[in-house]
Amino acid sequence: MSINRITAFFAAVLALAAAFPAAVPAQTEIVTVNWEISKMQGKNRTAYAPVTELRAAPELKFSDYLRALVTLRNPSARTVEGLVLRYALRLRLNRQGDAPEKAFWGVPFYVEEVRVSKINPGAERQAKVLNFELSEQLRKLRNTGFLPEALKLEVMICPRQGDEPASIVREAVIDIRKP
Repeated sequence: MSINRITAFFAAVLALAAAFPAAVPAQTEIVTVNWEISKMQGKNRTAYAPVTELRAAPELKFSDYLRALVTLRNPSARTVEGLVLRYALRLRLNRQGDAPEKAFWGVPFYVEEVRVSKINPGAERQAKVLNFELSEQLRKLRNTGFLPEALKLEVMICPRQGDEPASIVREAVIDIRKP
């Protein structure tokens, strides 16, 4: 083959390669966020169990242990290591006596990170979010005239190059009712 033919061949291969998008590696994603609670029964604490709403009020001490289970999925063929989950917590507040539609989300009152050492290829893993500082926030609301209506957890996997935002961010809301 002549040099012109070789050059033309490589130019055609490069043009075809440029026409096809580069393979995007599969990214780790947040699948679900579930709430669990452990309550005091006498002097013993119950095992964590799923919960759909909290029973709490500013005037009462909140002694339950709350946690969120964040399920992560690694669809790639390689192990993912060193993930960092950032999360923020905020309360939906309403002034005592106001209509429910007047409730508002306060600014985040707690922000932290949870590290996940690794997720095997094609596997799921749960990360436990344990620190909420909820009892302290409820205590701060005493005698303010505001009542908590819900707790929101906003969680995000620290982004990596090529990540799709919709896969790495989730919100989970749990309603707060009076005991």
